[in-house]
This record gives sequence, C-alpha cells and structure tokens, in this order.
Amino acid sequence: MQPLPLYATVGILSRPRRPSLAEVVPQLLHWLLERGVTPLIDGETAHSLQRREAGKTRHQIAEEADLLIVLGRDGTLLAAAREAATRGIPILPINLGGLGFLTSFTLDELYPALEDTLFGKATLDERVLLKVERTHNGNTLTEQRVLNDAVVHKGTLARMIELELHIDGGFVCRYRADGLIVATPTGSTAYSMSAGGPIVHPSVESILITPSVPIP
Repeated sequence: MQPLPLYATVGILSRPRRPSLAEVVPQLLHWLLERGVTPLIDGETAHSLQRREAGKTRHQIAEEADLLIVLGRDGTLLAAAREAATRGIPILPINLGGLGFLTSFTLDELYPALEDTLFGKATLDERVLLKVERTHNGNTLTEQRVLNDAVVHKGTLARMIELELHIDGGFVCRYRADGLIVATPTGSTAYSMSAGGPIVHPSVESILITPSVPIP
C-alpha cells in the first residue's frame, strides 16, 4: 500500500508563454491526481491548457497550497518565493530550459524529485529572506519579502546619491554611490556580484551590503 503524500494540495506556477507547458502540465496533473494530491494551477498554466477559468492568482495558490512546483527559470522562482514567504511553504523548482542558478532540477528529473518530495525522501534547503519596507514620515508605503536582493538607487536621474547605513539603530558608514545593494546569500551571485560583492554559500546566515559604483 502506497503511503499518503505529505502534501495534500500542490500549486503549479509557470513561466509565461512557454510552449512546452501544454505538453508538460497535463501529464503532471494526471500524475498528482493518481496519488491523491489536489493540483492548483495559476493563470499562465491555465492559459497554456486553454482552461482560463481554472486558473488562480499566484497569491491565491500560495494561500491554499502545501507545496509549490515552479515550472520556468529563476525569475519565476523569485516571484513564487515572494508569495510563499509568509506561509513558509516549500518550493520545488523545475527548469524548463535556459540558464537558471536556482531552478536546480531539469524536466527529466521532475517526477523522481516530486516523488521524493511528496513522500518525505527529499531534503529541504532553507534560504535567508529579506523583509523590505519602504517608509515615509514613519508610514510604511510598501512591504515585500525577497529571496535575492533589495536595491536603493538613484532612479531615473543621472546623478550620484549619498546614503547612510545603520544596523540595529547604530551608524555604520556613509556611501557616495549610484546605489546600495542589500543581498541574501542566494542573491550574492546576482546584482551584488556584478557590483563587486562576494559570492556566499546559500547556507550561510548573513546579509551582504554592496555599494554600486561607489566613490572612495
């Protein structure tokens, strides 16, 4: 007798406009249903199946699912991580082709990886997230949780800005630069690295501060 899966409801989030979805998703839905798992699909996935009425928003899926399957590349995963962060639900990333540092499984590895995940044979890899708030006069304007990085920059104006860095209320230093990158270890190989920041292993609990084009 096959054991019950650890996750009763699985959400599927897809990269927009991928022609391969029409081939991959129907088989995946059938595979999940055969194992007693309820699948949820986002609007992009539903569109590829010509079943727009079945699609949910990514936020709705993250609120209802116990596990997320991401079909795409790193950008799709980063968007999924923002939605999943508040509930801390796991994500299984599947690369549908092209460069991807975070989407670690190939399409050929989808079903073995999913089998291991559903039945408790996989190892969860926990990552540091940033909670970013934009405030003005003591009021919070926006709030986000991010897996890669947050950037303070000059916007559309072609000028250098001055910034002060404070940690836990204590002054650290001042920067004159185009901007300041605050990155997680996961994000150390992205914008931070291109600005001269170090590469940090994802398991290290740290936050990176990298100025962009600074003046000494």
